[in-house]
Amino acid sequence: MTGVKNREPGTGNGEPGTGNRERGTGNRERGFTVVELLIVVAIFSIASISIVSTYINFTRLHRRVANAETLGQDLRFTMELLVRAARNNTVVYPALPASLSKPVGTLNLISSAGTPVSFRRWGYAEIGSPCLPLKADCLALSFDNGATWTAITGKNVNIDRFDAYVTPLQNPFEAVGFAYNNNDQPRVTIVMDATYKNVVAQEQAKLSVQTSVSSRLYVR
Repeated sequence: MTGVKNREPGTGNGEPGTGNRERGTGNRERGFTVVELLIVVAIFSIASISIVSTYINFTRLHRRVANAETLGQDLRFTMELLVRAARNNTVVYPALPASLSKPVGTLNLISSAGTPVSFRRWGYAEIGSPCLPLKADCLALSFDNGATWTAITGKNVNIDRFDAYVTPLQNPFEAVGFAYNNNDQPRVTIVMDATYKNVVAQEQAKLSVQTSVSSRLYVR
């Protein structure tokens, strides 16, 4: 017979074989494995913890700076009050031959009009302490020889140390026989250490201040 072509197996349309049929494995999409997901979660967790930790540290630093500024303002006011008192009054000395201790825990002064002025550190838990509402050890002022005291430092400002060093240790205005004990003008050196108290230890601030002042009054 003529006009009939021989067909090779697997090459014609509709015949089994490769032809134009697409294989299903060629277009499959590959997903994430459990290990890869765990790695991503771990990296995200570490980054989140780092960001939160940085934010907390920055916030604490900001609060500590603010507390230090408040503490500095409070101590500047207190020191200015002390300096004015020491400059415009005279030191109260014990009767000779006694002398002042070094340092003195209570600074006793007296004005030219005879008005007493006293400064001392009080613990807030002491009986009769004026610092109790402040919840901190404070510096207090008295105008009646220590009968009543008024706190002059602020809330959360804890006075860790208050020392007054007076020179000379004996009264230069009191005569011993025909001469005075010494010719030195009284001079007071004040040393204070303070802490701004806070529940969070990292937000607390500490400051130490010191100054010296001589009295303007000369009673000879």
